[in-house]
Amino acid sequence: MILLDRYIAANFLKGMLPVMVLLLALFSFLALAEELENVGQGTFRQVDAFLVVLYTSPRRIVDLMPVTALLGGLMGLGAMANHQELIAARAAGLSKARMARPVFQATLLLAVMVVLMQSILVPASERSASSLRLKAIESTSMGSSSRLDFWTRSGQNFVHVGDVLFNQVLEDVEIYQTGDRGKLKTFIQADQATIVGADTWMLEGVTRTELSGMSAQEQQLEQIEWQNLLTREQTDILILPLEALAPHELVLYIRHLRDNGLDTHHYRVVFWKQISIAISVIAMGLLSLPLLVGSTRGMSASQRVLLGGILGIVFYLMQQVTGNLAGLLNLVPSVTILTPVLVLLMISVLAQYWPGLRKSRSASKLRTQA
Repeated sequence: MILLDRYIAANFLKGMLPVMVLLLALFSFLALAEELENVGQGTFRQVDAFLVVLYTSPRRIVDLMPVTALLGGLMGLGAMANHQELIAARAAGLSKARMARPVFQATLLLAVMVVLMQSILVPASERSASSLRLKAIESTSMGSSSRLDFWTRSGQNFVHVGDVLFNQVLEDVEIYQTGDRGKLKTFIQADQATIVGADTWMLEGVTRTELSGMSAQEQQLEQIEWQNLLTREQTDILILPLEALAPHELVLYIRHLRDNGLDTHHYRVVFWKQISIAISVIAMGLLSLPLLVGSTRGMSASQRVLLGGILGIVFYLMQQVTGNLAGLLNLVPSVTILTPVLVLLMISVLAQYWPGLRKSRSASKLRTQA
């Protein structure tokens, strides 16, 4: 029985490989087309565009994992069904629920891999992509101390960013405001800067120094709002997308925002979306077995993949809708986002036992009639 479990799990995982390669190649090509638009800015070259796409591949793999688990399961287990191996296993007395055990173990392994990638690989690779864009497009060098030390100019303002905390909060921000003749007029130091709206930043721990002739007037401020600290392109480069942050980084950032009295709802939505991916992998993987052993067993391989693709698209759209509703209607993120995932998981589990439940009900009816 152990050998059969390993065989089923191996076929499930082998079926996922070509699906993941195909989907990853497709979405990477689309990402490459977008990155090639930056070629020519600063020292950004075509090879840099390819490297950025390579660095951002782990996040795409994580996002594609649930659909890949469903389609890959249909491909791998479908090959067993085409060779009558699943029917032979059923004829030998193996129930559908028992056959689902190795599939569950395989999807559980994939879910753990997703969590590890979200926590370690994705943030590191996204930081590498961000650093590459930053050095090439903005011609910014990283110091030997691994600090950012980013400089830029906006009109008569010179801005220096020392580092980025949680990949979201700018640290050691300095703003040099000059007059018409290029003379330093105002010097602003801020411990941190957090983006709170479109082109709006909240500077915290501010020291503002006004220079006038031979005198200087210093003012300490707890926090102030600042418009257009960076361009949107610079913001996109310096600050990673929320989806690229590790779950524990999101938790720390949510605490940071809460401690400073800022809204955390959008960030909690992203956090629960990340948590839902690992659960979705298990649910989608388990769903592939009933589609093969149930009433669809007479379908061809292409028909099964098409059906799985439709289900995957519907589920993906449902996740997007629930996530957007949680953000727009200010609903509880954990309940709104996890509900469809948990419902799908429950359906996938019950589908393994449904024929058995139906048979037991029929048998009980016959006994009653007798």
